[in-house]
Amino acid sequence: MIDSCILCGEDGTDLYGYIICDTCKKKLKLIKDETIKKHRAMYDLKKDHSYHDEIENRLDLLEKDHIQKKIKLLHIQDRLKHI
Repeated sequence: MIDSCILCGEDGTDLYGYIICDTCKKKLKLIKDETIKKHRAMYDLKKDHSYHDEIENRLDLLEKDHIQKKIKLLHIQDRLKHI
């Protein structure tokens, strides 16, 4: 299924639930497996939490931040209708 890239509008394909074209995917500079393995190894040395846990925590924080900002913008949008 081909849809429009959420970043530029060109034809793209699904990447984790988002439509992204090949050009924009390259611009994302996704982390290579070798780099991920190095980061995971560094976290394994700490042993207080895993790299997987760290990524989960970061995604959770990102989601909460996104929701807070969206609520603020929706509030402004709503208030603009009344003032």
